[in-house]
Amino acid sequence: MKIRSTALALLSLLAPFLATPAAAAPTDVGSPVIDRPINDSSVGLVLLYLGPTQPVTGPGFVQNWSFFDNESGSGKVTPLVFERTGTNQWTVVAIGTSRTNTGAGAQTHPFATIAGITSFDPARQYTFGFTHRGYTGTAPNLVPDGGYGGIVDFTGYNVFTDRWAYASGTMALGSVLGTGGLALDASGFGGRIYSASFQTNAGPGWTNYCTAGTSTNGCTPTIVAVGSPSVSQASGFNLRVLNLEGQKQGLVFYGLSGSSISPWSPTSSSFLCVKAPTQRMTLGQSGGTVNQCNGNFTFDWLQFVASTPGALGAPFASGTTVHAQAWYRDPPAPKTTNLSNAIQFVTLP
Repeated sequence: MKIRSTALALLSLLAPFLATPAAAAPTDVGSPVIDRPINDSSVGLVLLYLGPTQPVTGPGFVQNWSFFDNESGSGKVTPLVFERTGTNQWTVVAIGTSRTNTGAGAQTHPFATIAGITSFDPARQYTFGFTHRGYTGTAPNLVPDGGYGGIVDFTGYNVFTDRWAYASGTMALGSVLGTGGLALDASGFGGRIYSASFQTNAGPGWTNYCTAGTSTNGCTPTIVAVGSPSVSQASGFNLRVLNLEGQKQGLVFYGLSGSSISPWSPTSSSFLCVKAPTQRMTLGQSGGTVNQCNGNFTFDWLQFVASTPGALGAPFASGTTVHAQAWYRDPPAPKTTNLSNAIQFVTLP
């Protein structure tokens, strides 16, 4: 009984340090990706999903998307993310990588943003769509091609149980469908159900563990992540450190060997929570006010690993577990420095 009590007490002491990630269940938004009787024949058509599995809100991101065609081949399809910006109004907020149709039936691809947002805002509503058109280049200089017809299968017309609306035009970031923009279903052939679906992940795709040290002025900084750690992107996954002392230098470091719990020094309230070897990122300045807890750092992890030759782990593959923590100067503290809590995330395609 004494052994059990001791074990429970130890677990209680360790609880603040242990990562407890909850696997977020992916959610499908769109229609079943199945063989349907018709291929769309309109060049450059834009499709907008308005069925019952939308809208989605943050936090989260698009993980994969799929469409069905077993006839055409060679043409390109480009995925789109729309934000609902008004009554009967949707605005393009992200353009994904164009994919070449193989004509092999169901085709699934990782969603990779080439322009626009990479994650969802909890205060906004989103749906998805696609266009029978390819894009080349990078933001802000995306170049659309002439468009293709006869690609994604659909059931129609006048079937409104799982509605996809359509418009004709070329999409760019900020393009509007509906009120104030391109008219939806203008030719009168509405009520289509397209074989296209988007898999979203509610995230946040990361979890905190360990506890932050307390600074000289009583600040306990917290590290969080914003965006998606998609290794196909060169930017867009920010590690943010909040509640820092103002006007302090610091940085984020990361490792690939797991978590670690060891005192920063015998008299420090901080713990080193990332197992060596580690990689230091760029030195930053917290801003804010001296002796206040209103400083912060923001470091784009994807940008760092893409632009730093020889960075630990680079080039990254999908599925890599990364641990990270912030270090900052605090001259009166033991070792003249302190540490935040830590974060764990897994890279995505």
